Amino acid sequence: MRLRLALAALLVSASPVLAADLGYSTAEPVAPVLPYSWTGFYVGAHAGAAFGNAKVSSIDGFRQGYNNAGFIGGLHAGYNYQFENNWVVGLEGDLDYTSLSKTRHGIAAIGPFATSFKSEWQGSIRGRVGYAFDRFLPYLTAGVAFADEKFRVSVPAGIASRSTTRAGWTVGAGLEYAVDDHWSVRGEVRYSDFGKWRLRGTGGGKVRFNETTALVGVSYKF
Repeated sequence: MRLRLALAALLVSASPVLAADLGYSTAEPVAPVLPYSWTGFYVGAHAGAAFGNAKVSSIDGFRQGYNNAGFIGGLHAGYNYQFENNWVVGLEGDLDYTSLSKTRHGIAAIGPFATSFKSEWQGSIRGRVGYAFDRFLPYLTAGVAFADEKFRVSVPAGIASRSTTRAGWTVGAGLEYAVDDHWSVRGEVRYSDFGKWRLRGTGGGKVRFNETTALVGVSYKF
């Protein structure tokens, strides 16, 4: 009986060595891969192109369009929350510099003149809603947008200018991809409409401005 027990103990202790000699190895358990979570605060930067469409009109018959493209770039920050069914909702704000500027030249009874429209900064506060496919997040976004607007008239007798800060609305869509647990990249297209405002002291002139932006960006999630 003792001989049998000794033989059994010898075989058990030798089995890992025999398995190694035969080319087998005991595999360590693999840790499960957890799905990515979009929940958390984040900050980032973005840049791209802005396509502006400004129109100026007055009761004396003056009509002029200022369609142009320019650079847009800035910073954004926000918070996302991902539900168990993979829907993601969030709130985001951004502040941007823009190079939108267009000048038109003409000749009138008073001589040559030039008119220009410019918007140098803008921002927005938006909600976001999307559906997460693990690290991919297609989303829709909409909210309130802000922009500065400047209109100037240059004539031989001098220069007159008017400026304002307008609030409007913005809506768009994008796709974001999480590179790792903290960094993500995105692409986004948005349309913004800032309504119209009156050029005081110009006999009833009005300015209307809207734009489309195409952006790429990077974010860091805490």
